[in-house]
Formats: sequence, C-alpha cells, structure tokens
Amino acid sequence: MVYYTDETPVVNKRMVAGYYLFLCLIGFAILLGPTGSGIPITILGDRVREAHELATPNMENGVSCLTGACHNQTWEYWNQTVHAGHLIVLNETDMTITINGAREKTYLEWNATCAQCHAINWNNATYPNTHDGFGTNCLTCHSTSTPYYSVNGTICATCHIHDGHGGLDGWTESAHANSLTDLRGSSHAGSDCMHCMSVEGFLDQDADLDPTGDYNPITCPACHSVHSELSENEYQIRADSPSELCGLCHTEGRHPTYDVWTDGPHDLTGVVECTSCHGFQPGSHGPTMNHTFAVLPASCNQTGCHASQEWAINQLEEIQSAYDDLVADFEAEASAFETIVLAYNATAGANLTLVTEVMDIVDTASTTVGYYGYDGSSGFHDPMETFDALNSAFRDLLDAKAYYYENLPAASAGFSADTLIIVAGAAGGIVVGLLLGVLVGRRR
Repeated sequence: MVYYTDETPVVNKRMVAGYYLFLCLIGFAILLGPTGSGIPITILGDRVREAHELATPNMENGVSCLTGACHNQTWEYWNQTVHAGHLIVLNETDMTITINGAREKTYLEWNATCAQCHAINWNNATYPNTHDGFGTNCLTCHSTSTPYYSVNGTICATCHIHDGHGGLDGWTESAHANSLTDLRGSSHAGSDCMHCMSVEGFLDQDADLDPTGDYNPITCPACHSVHSELSENEYQIRADSPSELCGLCHTEGRHPTYDVWTDGPHDLTGVVECTSCHGFQPGSHGPTMNHTFAVLPASCNQTGCHASQEWAINQLEEIQSAYDDLVADFEAEASAFETIVLAYNATAGANLTLVTEVMDIVDTASTTVGYYGYDGSSGFHDPMETFDALNSAFRDLLDAKAYYYENLPAASAGFSADTLIIVAGAAGGIVVGLLLGVLVGRRR
C-alpha cells in the first residue's frame, strides 16, 4: 500500500553529493587502471606494448619474439614482406651474380657491401665470415633495451640510404622531409595540418597536435607499413595503390592534386600511377625509387608510355605556357575591374546591391582559378578539365563586367577606363573624317 502525504521529504544534499563523488572516483579508477592510462596508442594495426626482455637478441628469424604467442600475428604479417625473404644466398665462391637485372656483384663484393643489411649480425672481419642468419629478423630493427618502435626513419636509414634501396638520400631533398619546416614558416599553420604534415599526425588521425611540438616530418613509416595487415601491398604502402596513397593528403582545399589528376588522361590509362612520373629513377632496382618525387624527363618514354621524350616534354611546355597566359590574362582583367568597382563603391549613393552581386561573381571565378593553381601542375594533370574550368571562370568575369555597366546609374558611371577608350575612339574617328573631308574637298 502506498501512502501519499503533502509533506515534502527532506533531502540530505551532502550525502547525495558524497554518493556521486564516490561513483565518479570508482569510474576514474576503472578507466585509468594500474598503468595510469586507459587510452591505448594505435598505429594502423600495430599494437604497442610495454618494453620487455622476452626477446633474445640474435635469434634467427625472430623466433624468440613468438615465445608465449606474444607477437605471432605481427610476425605473420612481417613474414609476407620483402624484409622476411628477399635474399640471394651465395656459396663462398667468387661468383658473379646479377641482382634484378640491374647490378652485378661477386661474392666478395656482396660480403663487403650487401651483407651488412642482408644478414643478421654479419661479421666481415672474420674468415669464414660469421653471421646469425640470412635476411633480417625482429632484432634488426628492434631492441630490448631501446624504444621498440620509432617513426623518425633513422632505423630505415641504416640500410635504405641509396636510391637503389629505397632512396632515403633522395627523400632528404623532398618536400616530405621539409613538411614541418614549411608548415611552421607559413601563415596558416594549425593542428588540422598536422595529419598530413607530420608522421605522428598521419598515423593517428584523431590526434590533436601542436605544429610547434617535437614531432617528425613525413618519414618512411607514414607511407610504408613494416608489419601490419597492409604488409602484403606492393612496397608495403598504406593504400591499395601508390596514387591512392598520395591522394590521402594531396586532396581538396589547397592541395587538390589528386582530385584534378583523377580522370585525367594519365589516370584513364589504367596503368599510370603518381609514382610513374614522380618516382621514376632509371638504373635502380625498380621504377619507383626516386624519393625526391621530382619528375624526370626520362619517365615520359618508359616502356608503354610515349615513344619520344622530346614530344612529351613539348606537349607539357605547350600546356603549361597556355595555362600561364590564360591565368595572367584573367588576373589582370579581374584586378582592373575590381579597382573600378571598389572606386564606385566608395562614392556617395553607390548601388551596394550591384557591387555585392558583381563582386560575388568575381570572387567565385577567382576561387576557381586559385583552385587549379593549388594543383601545382599548371594544367598538366588534366588539361581538359583545367582549361574548361578556367575559361568558364573567365566568361563569368566578363559577364559580371557587362552586367555591372548595364546596371550602373548613368550619373554615377563617370569616366571609367572603358568609357575613355570609347570616347577617344569616337573623337579620333571624327577628326579623321574631317581631315579626309577637307583633303577631298581641296582636290575637287
């Protein structure tokens, strides 16, 4: 039975507050746990663990890292990579080998220049040479006494220093290597930029990083996955194709390169990637080893591409020259018209609605031109799309100009530059007509 009463029960506010405080403390204890943090650090499929002493240095193929089934999944991913199995094992004879059809080495030369990275703990000072196994293992890059992962690329640099082996020396000259320096020197540096301007931000897209913090530029681990579910991709890149990898950052806003390139003539071939031109390095182990990402003219006449390098370069120069001329004409026309409109806007009784309408059109057209400027190829990535868009923007500008003069009050028109040209032309025509009339009259 329930009894109702008109009396208001007395609430012990201190007791209620204490109760909620107790619940909050329990919640924090569960969240934080004994380590002090319940927020794990995740790098695209790679689990981060506390440093430990389980691994025994120098064990071939990193078998000790599988002890207790600690890293078996990571090892399985790694075992699909070039690091795990790409090795030529030689007998101790002075034989000559050809590596991928590009380089020749004798056994002794291989010992001196190749074994340091293609064997585990190779000792070239002894004879016979000693080692703990061919290939690489976990301890090649990791140690039980130092941080177990690094994103600054120094570990990669131990072996991937030459263009034929990954091109870290070329990378130092690239925009990737200077991404943070360039960002910090810009006028628009912000935490949103760090997802593509720092390796830490790229690997953790949810992070909120300060551009002035102690972070690294775009280094090897940003684009290449050493051991994760992405390891089976060619070159262990973090996307299904090189172009899609580039498109993760070079897209939208001030970086629309991938968007413009997509559906352009090179993309529509179905075989050309960004790296086909921006990563070509003749004479290396492969076609995509140039990590400066500068375009080499020789890339134009690769097998299956243009038969003549000169023809291709001529096409490039013609497209870029036409683009530069069109943009220069647009900017000159837009600047002159904007000066006229703003001068009119400063006069008493100016039609502000008219000014707003035409300036909105000019701004939209200028934004379009600026977008293709940010692409950075001067029209080359997709000439058809680029020139269609620029010509459309130019037409909009001229239409806005015509609309402005058609709707400008006669009393406010003044003597604009266009008016002066018309008046001067008419006056000149009258003078010439009078002179001709006088001359004809005299001859008669």
